[in-house]
Amino acid sequence: MRLLLLALVGILAAACSQQDMLDKIAPQAESAYAQKVIAELRAGDYASVAQALAPQLRMPSIDKHLPKLAGLFPKGTPKTVKLVGAHTLRMSRAGGPLKTQYELTYEYEFPGSWVVAKLVLAKEQDHLEVIGIHIQPLARSLEETNAFTLAGKGALHWVFLLLAIAIPLFCVYAFIACVRMAGLKRKWWWALFTLIGVFTVSINWSTGELGVQPLSFLLLSAATFGSTYSPWFVNVAFPIGAVCFLWRRHVLLREASTAPETPSAPPVF
Repeated sequence: MRLLLLALVGILAAACSQQDMLDKIAPQAESAYAQKVIAELRAGDYASVAQALAPQLRMPSIDKHLPKLAGLFPKGTPKTVKLVGAHTLRMSRAGGPLKTQYELTYEYEFPGSWVVAKLVLAKEQDHLEVIGIHIQPLARSLEETNAFTLAGKGALHWVFLLLAIAIPLFCVYAFIACVRMAGLKRKWWWALFTLIGVFTVSINWSTGELGVQPLSFLLLSAATFGSTYSPWFVNVAFPIGAVCFLWRRHVLLREASTAPETPSAPPVF
């Protein structure tokens, strides 16, 4: 149980640092522009929103589509607005201008409900335009939805969590046994091998969905990753290095114990 608590504390600490990092890496000017477009959408200023759109999005049906998007926001002023996602992609063709694409996602909190709004912006030289708008109402905040908690989790979640703790300990045990074993050829190669796992299986902690990566390598055969606003994943792999070494050690020790003793030379007088 103490190991479980330590694992949870480590995950929560990582979540806090990820939020700080997200705030720092977000492009300030583009973020302000994205929030301005969302504010215009919520206010019903569809002409300004349409003007911000890329030409390929200014279809005749846009006049009907924008009010539907605006209707997904509750009436009133949001209690909080949080940046929950920021991704930047830079592209450049040979001899062509640099193009930058930004994906900025915000969570709007209203009394009793939340809305996630994602804007995709494209920037070429000094021209910035909107190439995508996605609005999703939520009954719970992303932080609550994707929280790493044991409450309400089934047996499969517990199995993955226990494996994510036990398998690395097994790898460390094999590593120490390898380092301490006398007479082992290529000892340090074996030692490194004990820390490697293959064939990764993961579980989405929020949904319970399983994923398989057959061609994969995982240090210590287990890992967790996620963020405050996206699902956590617990990954475990088969500790092939540790298993192979412990089997090899078992064979060597058995051979040593069954080897006939070399007769000593008779004394010479």
